[in-house]
Amino acid sequence: MTATMIDMEFIYADLLSPSQLLEGDFIKLDDEIVQIDTISDDSTGDVYFVKFTNDFGEHDIAELNYDDKIELFVIEE
Repeated sequence: MTATMIDMEFIYADLLSPSQLLEGDFIKLDDEIVQIDTISDDSTGDVYFVKFTNDFGEHDIAELNYDDKIELFVIEE
């Protein structure tokens, strides 16, 4: 994935809340499209923790609030 993600063309698909995201989804975080590795929430469901991989193969964790809106992208075929 990391070698080919840079060459992929993405198309905006939807605007989702963190509770609608799935592992493997491509989302936009800080003007960069990344792929979700795992997603979990805290015990209240107010905060979501998204572990992701960017197009350089680097891993990081983003903290999202339940009312955030996240742009979902799909790969152009």
